Amino acid sequence: MSAEQFSKLSLGDAMVTTRAGAAKAARDSPKSPQDQDHDQPLPSIESPPVSPTPSLVISTNNLQYNVSAFGSDLRKRAKRGLKENEIRMKYCAVTDNEDSPDSTKYFYIDDDITHIYWVGDQILSTVSDTLSDQPLQLSADGSVIEDMKPAEILDEKSLASIANDLQWVVREDVVPEDDDEMRDAIISMLSVFEPQDALPGEFKCPESPLASERSKKYQEFADVFTQYATRDPGLYLQVRNIIDPNFQGHVFFDKIDTRVTRTFNALDEYITHGTTNVSPETPRFDVPSCAKELRALVQAIDEFYKQQMDDDRDTRDVAVRAAAALVTILDRVTDRNVNVYEHITWGMEASADPVENNLFVALIGSYDGVGPSFVLSALMSLPQEDVLRNHWETLQNIEQKLANPSTPLEYTTAFRKVVYETRKRAASEVRGGESKRTMQE
Repeated sequence: MSAEQFSKLSLGDAMVTTRAGAAKAARDSPKSPQDQDHDQPLPSIESPPVSPTPSLVISTNNLQYNVSAFGSDLRKRAKRGLKENEIRMKYCAVTDNEDSPDSTKYFYIDDDITHIYWVGDQILSTVSDTLSDQPLQLSADGSVIEDMKPAEILDEKSLASIANDLQWVVREDVVPEDDDEMRDAIISMLSVFEPQDALPGEFKCPESPLASERSKKYQEFADVFTQYATRDPGLYLQVRNIIDPNFQGHVFFDKIDTRVTRTFNALDEYITHGTTNVSPETPRFDVPSCAKELRALVQAIDEFYKQQMDDDRDTRDVAVRAAAALVTILDRVTDRNVNVYEHITWGMEASADPVENNLFVALIGSYDGVGPSFVLSALMSLPQEDVLRNHWETLQNIEQKLANPSTPLEYTTAFRKVVYETRKRAASEVRGGESKRTMQE
């Protein structure tokens, strides 16, 4: 008989469980004629009682517990928590209480009844080498095991150390509050492996009819995974530990750098070859399409940085890479202040509208001071010391290229505000920080 089959056996109505019951069963049982001719010994009233739940429980961690002082119901509960379970820790967390010097520790498990016995046994297993081989006395509330308190072990070893020993997930970030937020967070994480290098926003709302079969299958996988992670925050946190924000940031800007290069190459391919032999691997953009793609990339950079800010993350590395990408885009656009179709040889009748044949005019020359200015508005949201210190020479070169009649006064004014006024503010902030450090010293 297997352990599972044995555990499912239950006592029948006629099973004798007490000494009084044994005597009564002997008296009340009908005797056959043969029995009447021969005296039959009564069951010994000194026989030990048979309990449906043993007083000794061996946990899944091979620790022995003495529960003889427990009533029947409590023994069953202890057995369920210590032995007969498939309980799994979803995640644990430490929350600081402003009104108390001590922090509160939380444990989230996937069982319908919270088992303090199970948590205590797990914690005790991390110090099992200090325990004796004798059965451990377990208190009814699970707060004391023998002469040890799991809470004190937690304080001495720390939750992080115990979680590492038991391979528990520790929640360090805020878990998304609703299903929509959870889905957005998971899709953003999984986008790092998207086969066609889709950015997070593109992966959340796939629209391209040119998506490959691999991309479509990966989208289906992401949807299924999201359903499981929404029901199990511990799974979300495990993935978060693997695809952490730093890794997401590195992958995001690697994709941005690749897309910027590919976008300008796509314009060059269109200028050289026109629309023939177009494929997803080698796209070709005319001027309006190229301008649209660059605007989308600038917006994606701006949104990614602001999302990191909203999540209260360390954004220094993100800001540095965002500034580099934005300045590169602006520098390359200011190099394209020409009619790109002027010398084509493949027979297209070029548009005479500068917005359609000049990338600079499409993105900068058409700015009227209303709404965000191309690249500059995104640069304004970044820490200016990172923008100016790392890209001062490039920005000066860009200023020289902007000094022509096709640059709107509104854009020139916005550019100088970014470069010069913020430079004064950044220098002032640096001096202020140095003064504070001097005063503190």
